[in-house]
Amino acid sequence: MEKSRVRWSDLPPQLWPLIGKRLDNYIDIVRFRSVCRSWRASLPQLNAISLLSPLLVSHPFDHRIEDALVIRRIIYGTSPLRHHQTSTYPSSSSSSSRASAGWLAKVETTNLGKLRFLTPLSTDWVKSRNQVFRKEVNLLDFRIHEVAKSYILRSTIGGILFINKVVVFPDSAWIDVKKTSIIVAVNIEGKLGYTKVGDYKWTLIGSPNFCFADLIVYEGEIYTVDRLGTVFLIDSSMKLVQISPELGVISNEKHLIECGGEIYVVDRFLEQKKDPELLNSWFDEPMPRVVDFKVHRLDQEIMGKSRWVEVKNLGNRAFVVGHNSFSVSAADFEGFKENCIYFSDELQSDLGYGFSTHVLDLEERTIVKASPQIFRAPPIWLHS
Repeated sequence: MEKSRVRWSDLPPQLWPLIGKRLDNYIDIVRFRSVCRSWRASLPQLNAISLLSPLLVSHPFDHRIEDALVIRRIIYGTSPLRHHQTSTYPSSSSSSSRASAGWLAKVETTNLGKLRFLTPLSTDWVKSRNQVFRKEVNLLDFRIHEVAKSYILRSTIGGILFINKVVVFPDSAWIDVKKTSIIVAVNIEGKLGYTKVGDYKWTLIGSPNFCFADLIVYEGEIYTVDRLGTVFLIDSSMKLVQISPELGVISNEKHLIECGGEIYVVDRFLEQKKDPELLNSWFDEPMPRVVDFKVHRLDQEIMGKSRWVEVKNLGNRAFVVGHNSFSVSAADFEGFKENCIYFSDELQSDLGYGFSTHVLDLEERTIVKASPQIFRAPPIWLHS
């Protein structure tokens, strides 16, 4: 006998708030509250403008700039439901399963509560020729989920350069980040510091001689990696706790990525060293070209020991490497290929000169331009 389906709204009422309180990002809570009136009443309404708006802090490494904005950018995985699917943008695969593949969309919220679309591997705004975005989008018409979250620091009078990475912790839809969260940033020189909203004072983390490369929030904790490939946990007292041996790989850049519940370090190798002083002479100096990547996974063994394992196959995953690195299932998104690393030149795109996305195939060890399908402007179902 075939089992009958149970409607979500028919679940026991005592389960509703238990399920809802386990959701920690804004879009999941919105979708939870959209199931029915009873579910909507079981959770408090969120103030989207307050929740997603920029945070005002002092500049971490330049005292000449008094104020800076911490701006949140969220990367969503989106795809239309069946009745909104379109053949305007054909799939890159002949497989029928790719017909429902989605797109990545990066969204920034301004201090006025307006949404702004950006290309996922740069800071460039999406420019759609001869088309007008819908003023309203019904989220019930799409499958949508949060893939990654990133932050940038921008001064109140213009852009801020020389900041490699910013994280806000904790960052949940259920907390007031203006009262409880800590902002941690690492600059281009590898200095690591933190502050709280309203403190207007940054404190250095670790020795001034340390040189850090990246930050992530992983399993409810902040982790950082230095230029030599040693991973540290930043504990509740903002002290560094070493959790890995030194990787021993000297590269131009290191990126931390969480994939499948594990920590990865991706080393980026350039054909020439990137000098911060070149930022003042881009017209005279060519951009350094990426020539290779290496991937290592942190194997955290029993009794607190850990070791590095070189990874030569990502399986069905693809890594997207940049200021905010993340992994995706290649089959879920249009144009992606498994066991590949997608990247662009972030410094060039930050300065507004455009960017070109490339892909490294880990099996073939080749670097080519990525399919234009991947990070194109939002598809037709976002336009009016």
